[in-house]
Amino acid sequence: MKTLTKLIILTSTLVLIIGCRSDIRTKLVKNEKLSTDHVAKGKAILESAWKAQGFNKLHNHQVYSYQAYDVWKGVMGTVGKLWPDKKMTMDFKYEIGSFNGQVQYASSKHKGQIKGLQNWNYYEIDSDTTFMKPNPKVQFGLSAFQYFTEMIDRLKNAPIVVYAGEDEMRGVKYDLVLCTWNSLEPSKHVDQYIAWINKKTGLMDFTQYTIRENYLNMPGAKILYGGVEYSNLKSVDGLLIPHTQTIYAFNLKDNTKRFIHKLDISNFEFDAFPVEELQIDKTIARGGDFKQ
Repeated sequence: MKTLTKLIILTSTLVLIIGCRSDIRTKLVKNEKLSTDHVAKGKAILESAWKAQGFNKLHNHQVYSYQAYDVWKGVMGTVGKLWPDKKMTMDFKYEIGSFNGQVQYASSKHKGQIKGLQNWNYYEIDSDTTFMKPNPKVQFGLSAFQYFTEMIDRLKNAPIVVYAGEDEMRGVKYDLVLCTWNSLEPSKHVDQYIAWINKKTGLMDFTQYTIRENYLNMPGAKILYGGVEYSNLKSVDGLLIPHTQTIYAFNLKDNTKRFIHKLDISNFEFDAFPVEELQIDKTIARGGDFKQ
């Protein structure tokens, strides 16, 4: 009887988890919804940060590239890592504002392997180029790394931008701006983001996000969410590019050592290669923020 009761409880809990999705809206947003004043304030704060970081110059360029050293830590890092090894050096190439990108492994036994996306169409380059069924982790990694690097530019163009209140992290005060698509209400298909804009510097130090489309094929994956910390900003052609991205599982952390993975980049360059390198199949449309 006890076994049956435990099984019923476990099954009920699993059903609840599967049906749940994370909701990172603040109390202010939940209580006041899309008030005109908060929409105007949120857009103004986000645009000011976008300009302060120089991202109003981003679309003067077509492509960018960088080398990255990526570290995944702990049990969650073992489960969640996107690349073959928990510590890897890689070279990335991206076309701005698209989902056209490539990664080339630069370390370990996988050195030299090239994998890419062209408007969400996955391919690998060996002796020639082959489009194929996606490797879900690499597909997610390529798109996520691009989105995180271009984050403030992508969020500025979200159709729903609303002021979400104030908060404090490590003794620093922030304005919060929530960005999403379709509706403020949590959806199983659309993500929510909260940009943390430093009140003193006007820069985006953190972004919280949900993870609706997940490469982890397991029940309840849509309840996962996380946060990214942007640091080590360096000016590249007038844009402040964060050269360290620290990822935390679930809530942002006061202790910077409690990260799940950390990306350190170097040799960031704009327009160091022709955009045609990422346009493998000329019949595939360029696309944009969403799968097309």
